Amino acid sequence: MTVEIVSCFPECPCNCGDMGHEFDRVAQQELRVPLKLHNLCRQNIGWYSDRSLDSSGVTGWGLGKRSGLYFLWYKNGYCDRHDLYRMRALYVGKGAFSARLRNHLASKDTSEQLLIYFTYVELPNRIAKYVEQLLLDIYKFPLNSAENRGTANLCAYFTQHEVD
Repeated sequence: MTVEIVSCFPECPCNCGDMGHEFDRVAQQELRVPLKLHNLCRQNIGWYSDRSLDSSGVTGWGLGKRSGLYFLWYKNGYCDRHDLYRMRALYVGKGAFSARLRNHLASKDTSEQLLIYFTYVELPNRIAKYVEQLLLDIYKFPLNSAENRGTANLCAYFTQHEVD
């Protein structure tokens, strides 16, 4: 099954870096120490190739038994005004990073994107569960199916250094 990916930036209104207001608002209300979506999305950036190109794409990142919250992204264009890559979130999840990424490589159809970026942040399981559910309530992730009631696209901007 191929998932239709809707662009986050149809005409690039150059709101680079402007993200996560709804998430940040709810987290501010519900958490004693609020998390910022911008910080969650921009930590520990890696990448792997779709299995049609390379079956070993998720090895070598040194993830070991680390766990927490992670995102899958793809490049959705480039803003030459700000020298930033437009990134579209495909999936949000929680758990052991290495095992979960290997599972996604084997089971998710990313053949149209070919190169998948991931970001992860180590969080205690309870906090990762909360953040994952809040994200699923607000944003639509094309590769998530369970409990994904959100309607907004989650988009971010990464620098050249971050995507290299």
